Amino acid sequence: MDARIRAADTILDRGVRFKMPAPFFIRLLGLNKIRIKPFRPGTILEFSRIVLEEGLENASELSVLQLQAKVKPIARCLAVSQLNSRWKIKWLSGLWTRWILWHTHYLSLIEMFLTLQRINAAYDFTIITKFYSQQTAMMMNPKNLGQQRNGS
Repeated sequence: MDARIRAADTILDRGVRFKMPAPFFIRLLGLNKIRIKPFRPGTILEFSRIVLEEGLENASELSVLQLQAKVKPIARCLAVSQLNSRWKIKWLSGLWTRWILWHTHYLSLIEMFLTLQRINAAYDFTIITKFYSQQTAMMMNPKNLGQQRNGS
């Protein structure tokens, strides 16, 4: 196996750690670190749903000002990524999103989001998601289901 592939696997297994600026007492408690482990399939779906809803598929091509306008969905993506569990996402993502928004500089948020997007290939997954949602919409069209206008 190639050394680069082993290094990538090691990083993904241990997760990616980001440090956030924080006051001294928060650093003592260790709350200034975000550790993100590999996504579970449900987390990938939730992350991709947010990316699609907010138009962040091409985030690396957007300017900093355009990304600054979308800082709340970016913080939500980071919260979902860190929680990485169905119940944690359901019950804690709103609270964790607000905490991230109030305790992290927007440039750090953008940098973390772009890193996560590259690591987890969210762009590739959103293309697949778009394709399947278009296929589903096309298949569920009444013309394709054999129904006619008069209901017979």
